[in-house]
Amino acid sequence: MTFSCQRCGECCSSMGEIISIQKQIASQEFRILITPTGEEYHIEIDTDKQDLFRKQDSEKSHPMACPFLRETPEGMAICTVHHSRPEVCRQYSCFRILILDDQGKKVGRVMDASRYCTSMDEHLNRIWRTEISGVTIPDETAWEEYVDQVFSRAGFRVIR
Repeated sequence: MTFSCQRCGECCSSMGEIISIQKQIASQEFRILITPTGEEYHIEIDTDKQDLFRKQDSEKSHPMACPFLRETPEGMAICTVHHSRPEVCRQYSCFRILILDDQGKKVGRVMDASRYCTSMDEHLNRIWRTEISGVTIPDETAWEEYVDQVFSRAGFRVIR
């Protein structure tokens, strides 16, 4: 299955610690700081998202989110600076493998271009440690199929 963005906002939900507004230059222009690297960027609110940016404050509902993340009336997460977003955002890949529990809730993911799983679910982490992390399957497609089989047997649903 080919990845298609679901506009869940998970990618930006903790970026508030990484991206901070240093200065508002004009009504729709900002200078931001990428905290870990010290890089500064000039960004602008996308023309078609200015009303959405102005009408909402993501800090109330998502205090750790990127300050430019907003929610559409339909409940979809959207980046209001997508066209001028910094490099750290451009390089972000959501996942290689997404793992859902039996209720369809996201409980883990294998990061894109890696064999590293991140999850807060202890059962999933235990399966990863005991059945997957030490396995050496050189072919990436075969490795993904193996991961899929292991998690599916344990009752998880896998999206690749």
